[in-house]
Amino acid sequence: MTSPSFEVNTDVEFIDPDWDEFTALHEQRYGLAIAYLKGAVKGTSHSNEVMKLVVGEAGFYTQSKNFPGAFYGDLGAAELTWLSVEEAQAITWEAMALYRAGEAQSLTAIYSSVPSDVFFGYRIGDGERYELGQPKASLPLHLRVMVDAPGTTELLGQAKGILLYQRTEGGAHLLLRAPGRRQPFPLLDGFPE
Repeated sequence: MTSPSFEVNTDVEFIDPDWDEFTALHEQRYGLAIAYLKGAVKGTSHSNEVMKLVVGEAGFYTQSKNFPGAFYGDLGAAELTWLSVEEAQAITWEAMALYRAGEAQSLTAIYSSVPSDVFFGYRIGDGERYELGQPKASLPLHLRVMVDAPGTTELLGQAKGILLYQRTEGGAHLLLRAPGRRQPFPLLDGFPE
């Protein structure tokens, strides 16, 4: 029996959250879905010091080790490619260019195990962006871009989807491509209570 296509993306929760209620609301909104997705994805870990990444036949998920509320997972096909350091650098630059050009809904880059050494950018509406941190020229440990372009992008090979880069604990460079399920993304008003 195969699992249905299903995506869990908590990005919207990081736009001006109420930190006093964050944990309880996050668990209420996403807890069951995250538990289901993690249970469905049985595969190989490609984790590093900042981000857990598990990829299996049923899909994949990624979760921050410093801030477990940051979660993305997809039950669906994903394409894995191993890269050279030069290819990894080129892909991370192109991902940032897509985001800056307005052809990506969100971009997350984690540069080190220091919790504040991140860049998170999210498109809110017609050109308006919410951003936390600063992008860097250095190769991140983890990068995820949610592409939402008007036409096919060379980087992804289609107009919409997920591109995820992860430097593994062993120093290898992994690229994951997946089609994505929900685009446009959930409204900033969240879910009805």
